[in-house]
Amino acid sequence: MSNISKSFCKYGVICGGGKQPLKIVRKLVEDGYPVFIIKLFGEADADYTSFCNIELKLGQLDKMVEELTEASCTELILSGKIKNLSLLNIQPDVSASKILAQQGQSGDNSLLENVSNFFLKKGFNIVPQDKISPREFLPKGYKYGKLPNKRMLADIGIGIRYLEQSSSFDIGQSLIIQSGRLLAIEAVEGTDEMIKRTSKLIDKNNSPAIFIKMAKKNQSLAHDLPVFGLNTIKQLVSSNINFACLHAEKCRLAESLGDIETAVLDSGISLYSVDYG
Repeated sequence: MSNISKSFCKYGVICGGGKQPLKIVRKLVEDGYPVFIIKLFGEADADYTSFCNIELKLGQLDKMVEELTEASCTELILSGKIKNLSLLNIQPDVSASKILAQQGQSGDNSLLENVSNFFLKKGFNIVPQDKISPREFLPKGYKYGKLPNKRMLADIGIGIRYLEQSSSFDIGQSLIIQSGRLLAIEAVEGTDEMIKRTSKLIDKNNSPAIFIKMAKKNQSLAHDLPVFGLNTIKQLVSSNINFACLHAEKCRLAESLGDIETAVLDSGISLYSVDYG
């Protein structure tokens, strides 16, 4: 894209927690695009002081539209983790309250889709975050480390079927299974906290515990991508879990595949890609 056309294309980035929003902002700036940042109060934890930014609560959707319009943004990216969706924390305005009412019993993916559609109707072009800063993933058939035995293969099959069936409830993206027993299912606490609370439930004298993380069936991958990285590997090591399965081509890597492979090799973790049947 030429510099002339770039001058008419300003990006707004709504930033939640984690490193990915900052990576996206830096990549846009490096590529010559003007950027305006909305930091989500209580969520965004990266340092955006060197960029044009404003901090708003998650529920201030109408104010976000006002600020993005005033900043002449045409493109919009939603990126980062959202941990606290309590009404007290987000303080929803009229538009946010309508979206929450539409959401009903649905989970994070539906909420993000509804928010994305809200901004789309306000005239912004919604850009998938991985279009700007693509992340690697495990290809189909990927195997790194020890091969699973028959009991473990059965456990992996059970875990995949469970995540496939639970997708309709739009709750979590990962679980831990051992010898046919589900030890933990991810809820609002997130992947790493789920792993942490599972450590005391693992029977060291039984078949190895297995961590499985997958995108939900029919999940939109534009905003709510399942991610696996070095922090999760550290937590797996601390919890004595040495086998991890990731959704082939769907679960994104927070760091490069080379860095991930170095980390799992050093820690003795075996890593596989899996898919729904």
